[in-house]
Amino acid sequence: MQHTNHIISSQSFSKSTRILIVFILSLILFLSTLIEAAPPSKRDNKVSVQELKELERFANYASAAYCKPSDFLKWDCGPICDATKGTKVSKFITTKSEIQVFIATLDKEKLIVVSYRGTVPENVKNLITDAKLILTDYPPVKDAKVHIGFYQAFLEVQSDVFNEIQKLHKKNPKYKVVFSGHSLGGALTLLSALDLSQNSKDFSKDKNNLFVFTYGEPRVGNSEFADHVNSKLTVSRTVNGGDSIARLPPRFIGYKQHQNELWISDPTKSSFEVVKCDGPEDQKCSLSVSVPKLSLSFHAGPYYGVSMRACKNFSKIQSLVDEQELKKAYEGLGGDLKGKNKF
Repeated sequence: MQHTNHIISSQSFSKSTRILIVFILSLILFLSTLIEAAPPSKRDNKVSVQELKELERFANYASAAYCKPSDFLKWDCGPICDATKGTKVSKFITTKSEIQVFIATLDKEKLIVVSYRGTVPENVKNLITDAKLILTDYPPVKDAKVHIGFYQAFLEVQSDVFNEIQKLHKKNPKYKVVFSGHSLGGALTLLSALDLSQNSKDFSKDKNNLFVFTYGEPRVGNSEFADHVNSKLTVSRTVNGGDSIARLPPRFIGYKQHQNELWISDPTKSSFEVVKCDGPEDQKCSLSVSVPKLSLSFHAGPYYGVSMRACKNFSKIQSLVDEQELKKAYEGLGGDLKGKNKF
């Protein structure tokens, strides 16, 4: 097991700093929605029952990334772990900016699953990452630009995630790889999947071996970046009702969303409708939600019945995790992790 970076405490940030960050993000959202709102319209593109099952399944993994690491390392995190029995976590990574990701295998289904934790509202470092809205160059593609906060966070885990997937796939060459993430985790999921697609011989030629599921994903880059995503990846991007985070960062500062939106048009209904949307910024899907109806309350779900706050032990500030408890959980996994745990 490679060295896991120690986490720097968020306690040094004042309450006023948190309030300022949230205020700035809220102001940007308000301005962007005034520009983007479009009249609502009915759509006929329905999602199949089989697709719904897959979307629900990988929403569980996106939710599990929020759990206390010692719980998901043992895959004992409550209903979301119970719904995905057979999952074996092979690697868990945290970083100095408090990004959290795990890589796991499902032997019966022949899958490698990578799941990134999203923004934790109580975690100032996550909020700062979100608030870095400047677009920076995305080196693999000419003229493509990405959110500098997301990209910097991704670079912290890039090599560890890539190497672990390659190791697992070499051992299990018939396994497919599925990335899943919510919110900030959705953005990191996208960047990580692209990295694998661009730099791995096993995944660069065949899109049928690599799948991406995001939930409440914000915009990640500009038009050229969105076009690159569309050409390289098979993505299912779910937006829940009037989720305000899915409308950020705004288009008027150069951002554009990639295609394959799935819109849960009215999540308040017990029998909710999921619509397949046309193109990258479909005015008849989530963009049709008017300003008064946008809300952060939609962001945590439920997505296909799965809440992003479903852990039995919710990991709020990762720096407060007991490292000895984590070490015991790692050692309990055995295999190639045993005796190699460094913190």
